[in-house]
Amino acid sequence: MERITALLFLLQATVTVVNTGSHSMWAFSTFIYGQTQFPEFSISVFLDDLQVLYYDRNIKKLISRSGPSSTKGVEDIMHLGANIVVEGIYSNMKHPTHERFFANHTGGVRVHQMLAGCVLDNDKSSQVMVWDAYDGTEAAHYGMHNCTINPLWPQLIWITQAAEIFQMDLRNIYQPICIHILKYYLEKEKNIVLRKERPRVRLIQKTCRETGVVKVSCLATGFYPRHINLTMLRDDRPIPDEELTFGAVLPNGDGTYQTSRTLSISSEIAREKHRYTCSVTHLALDNKLDINWESGEGADVAVISSVVIVLVLVLVLIFAIPAFIVYKKRRRGI
Repeated sequence: MERITALLFLLQATVTVVNTGSHSMWAFSTFIYGQTQFPEFSISVFLDDLQVLYYDRNIKKLISRSGPSSTKGVEDIMHLGANIVVEGIYSNMKHPTHERFFANHTGGVRVHQMLAGCVLDNDKSSQVMVWDAYDGTEAAHYGMHNCTINPLWPQLIWITQAAEIFQMDLRNIYQPICIHILKYYLEKEKNIVLRKERPRVRLIQKTCRETGVVKVSCLATGFYPRHINLTMLRDDRPIPDEELTFGAVLPNGDGTYQTSRTLSISSEIAREKHRYTCSVTHLALDNKLDINWESGEGADVAVISSVVIVLVLVLVLIFAIPAFIVYKKRRRGI
């Protein structure tokens, strides 16, 4: 305990306070029961969506994403704190009591996973949160003041004293360590995690020739950070979520993100005069960004587009065939 007390004192003395919106630190831990080519135990630590640390039982040391810091002594203190967390998680997941949750399974590979972390919102700390899952099914969620147990695992319901001890450790040990390490890496990786990339937004309209249904999609891409508020409106009124198809927030190859919302409009409604708006708010935007599309011409637009395509093809054939014949004659020397 003296070691932890000294560490917390050092963390408090060395950490840089950053007030830059909402950021999080998450550790994804995996413990594998059974023979595989993977390490028995591994942890990946993320600052927001950027992996900053990695550990597994084969290498038995923390690997940092970036090179050594100019403040090497400070980084050593942060790694000492991270190692205490790693040791605590490993001891917990290695405990024989977890194996009984797989008692009904014979042979094969079983996986115990844990997600633990904290959030810093404008320098205000949230509580540490911990989730346990067995073979992909969530079993328990713990906080500093409460815990929720999946009814499938009633044996996880702790006695009051054990729960209180665990929550005390969350408050007094893991919460301050998590927040201090978060602040340290937020300062170290600020050029990446604090950058802002403006979203490029398009409103795409496509009509199905067979049904007349018009699909209007709002696509935002190239933005960072990943949190974005993208909504669609009809005549300045928000369209209910059940009418929309939500695209996931997906990574682009350049480290930015993309997402979309799609609305299907029947041919009858498409002929009515409605104004549809794609509205986007993001940290990189000074103001809300709105893009509009007026309905009422949707079905005709599809027909006109088809006619234009046919005319273009006809013109291509008219000019391309004679040109090809002339080319062949010249090749033969005629």
